[in-house]
This record gives sequence, structure tokens and C-alpha cells, in this order.
Amino acid sequence: MKPRLLLAVCCGPCATVAVERLAVDYDVTCLFWGDNLDSQEEFDRRLEALYKLTDKVIVHPYHHENWQPQNCVRCFTLRLQNAYEYVQKLGFDYFATSLTTSPHKDAKVINAIGLSISDRYVPSDFKKQDGFKRSVELSKQLKMYRQNYCGCVKP
Repeated sequence: MKPRLLLAVCCGPCATVAVERLAVDYDVTCLFWGDNLDSQEEFDRRLEALYKLTDKVIVHPYHHENWQPQNCVRCFTLRLQNAYEYVQKLGFDYFATSLTTSPHKDAKVINAIGLSISDRYVPSDFKKQDGFKRSVELSKQLKMYRQNYCGCVKP
């Protein structure tokens, strides 16, 4: 039996390569959290894309009204803290994030945050070894919505 891993997901396309690679060693469930997203419509489009990849999804309810514009590091921290709360509550063995698939996000920063939260965090850099390219291919095959921005309302 594989250890259970909760993958914090920002969107379906970034999750593709993360799920593909992690599923070799883990039983992966995705956690979709999008309080940072600028509209319910964007939240719904991204969630719909994720369901084209997997039905193993936990959806954190959209609460944008509580979102304060943040910088990226604060956003990464909130996402990973939220994921770790789910890990503890639902008994997952490990957690990780699909954020490192993006060429616009610094995996070293993200991994440092994850490891500062818990030693149950699995560091990654999914963009390496043509991971971003693979995510583009897979999302096209699955006919996923691919957004062209992180989704945040800028301060």
C-alpha cells in the first residue's frame, strides 16, 4: 500500500505532471484551494479542469471575501499551511504542491516554506526534466482550461 499524499493544487494544468510523477510512489489526492482567485468563475473553471485529470479532489470552499492582496511568498505560505491542516485533519501521510510546475515560481522558496511547516512536506521541482512542457502536453490532451495568470487580484 502506498503512503497517502495530499497535493495542494492551484490549477489542473500544473497538477498534471505533479500527479503523474507522484503517483509512482504515493496515493495522491488533490486539494484545490483558490481563495486568491479573482472570481468565482475563475475558481470554477480551474476546478473543472482539475476534474478532467482526477476525481480524487478535496475542494476547499471559495472564500475570496477574506482574501487580502498578498505577495507571492505569503500566498505560498497560506496555501501550504492550509494543506497541512487538511493533512492533520484527514490523516494523510505527506503533502506537496503543484506550484513548482510553473516556470514563474521559485521551487527553492516554495520548498523552504513547505519544509518549515512540516517534515511531512515532500519537496519538488516539477518544472525540471521538461515537466512544464509535459504539463502543457497533458493539459492539451485532456482539453483543460489553461489560464495565463496566477489568478490573484494584484494589490
